[in-house]
Amino acid sequence: MQVTRVQPGIVKVSPHKMSLGDRLYIPQIIKGMFVTLRHLLHNLAHLKNMPIISYPEVKRVYSERFRGRHILTTRQDGTTRCVACYMCSTACPAECITIEAGEDERTREKFPVRYDIDLLRCIFCGYCVDACPEDAIYMTRDYEMAIDTRARSVVGLRDLVVPPDFPVGPMGWRPYYGSMEKKDWAGGTGGGQERRSAPFDDDAPPNPDVFQG
Repeated sequence: MQVTRVQPGIVKVSPHKMSLGDRLYIPQIIKGMFVTLRHLLHNLAHLKNMPIISYPEVKRVYSERFRGRHILTTRQDGTTRCVACYMCSTACPAECITIEAGEDERTREKFPVRYDIDLLRCIFCGYCVDACPEDAIYMTRDYEMAIDTRARSVVGLRDLVVPPDFPVGPMGWRPYYGSMEKKDWAGGTGGGQERRSAPFDDDAPPNPDVFQG
């Protein structure tokens, strides 16, 4: 491309004249295909030196703090640990969790009749796991969550609830990382934590000096 100055502030641009080969684009296409073929043969000859894995035959092992697919844990009797307290849906910044609560006629305990997570809106932050007081929801290291329709992105109780003998470790993002005995009653970690006594008796009169600066 030739640029000629005609007068101050005005230039004349003359386009480069294309040859017949440039107009057909065939030589450039063939040249680019040979470059691709050269890289392909080089990579096949040095496959062991490439920073890749043969997926899905070989799968990468991620950290124990990896935040992947959600699961809802259950007690030994098969009931879900979730008591539909709405704390996970309240803490969710993406507002992707939908819960509908029901009541057990035997124990008068709440349980989720509906528990849906929209994976297209979920940002996998782990706030739902941190907010759960019942040790009910985990985030595993399973990252294979491919879907082919938008409807399948909404997972419910059928996809989330796991049996009581589900192997917990090595798990992904979860409330704790040490060994802690799970109890069968409501409050998965509540049985393993000691109750803290109040600094004063419940029937004692309030101390006004506490609120002074």
